[in-house]
Amino acid sequence: MLDDYGGLDILVNAAGVAPPYALVDLPVEKWRLAVEVNLTGYFLMAKAAAKIMIAQRIGGSIINLSSKSGLDASKNNTPYNATKAGELHMARGWALELGPHNIRVNCVAPGNVFEGSKIWNPQYIKVCAKKHGIKPREVIPHYVGKTALNKEIKGADIADSIVFLCSDRARCITGQTLVTDAGQVMVR
Repeated sequence: MLDDYGGLDILVNAAGVAPPYALVDLPVEKWRLAVEVNLTGYFLMAKAAAKIMIAQRIGGSIINLSSKSGLDASKNNTPYNATKAGELHMARGWALELGPHNIRVNCVAPGNVFEGSKIWNPQYIKVCAKKHGIKPREVIPHYVGKTALNKEIKGADIADSIVFLCSDRARCITGQTLVTDAGQVMVR
C-alpha cells in the first residue's frame, strides 16, 4: 500500500458495535466485543499508522470516528457509551504524544446517522422504540426531533467533518472533538 500510494498521511478509525443491554442483562462477551472493536481496533490501527507517519517525517492526521454517546450517555447502552468516550480520551492522549511529530489527532462525534447504518438495523430500532414507548416507525422522527436544527444527520455530513479535520485548514487543531449532531447533545 505504501509503495502504491506514496505513503500514509491520514488514518480514519471508523468502527463500532453497540450491544443494547441493560447493565444487569449485559452478557460479558458483548461487553468484550465492544471493547475489542471500539477501543482495541482503534488502538491497533493508530499504533501502526503512527509508526509509519513518524518514520516518514511529514506529519499526518488521525481521526477517531466516535459518537455523541461518548459525550452524553444513553440508557441501556453502556458498552457503546463507555468505549466511545474512551475513543475521545485516547485521541487526546495521542494528540499530546504525536504533536511533536506534526501528527494531529482528533475525533468526530456524530449524532444518530440512520441512513446506511449497520447499528440502526430493524432489531435495534425495535429496542429503541420499546425503550421510548413508541412505534418503530416513530424512532427516526423521535431522534431527529431531539436536535436543535430538527435535521436528520446524513453520512455526507460526517464525511465533511472528517475531510475538514484532515485538511490543511485544520492544521492547528488537535486533541479536539467535532460534534456533528445537529445540536442534539447541546439541547439535552
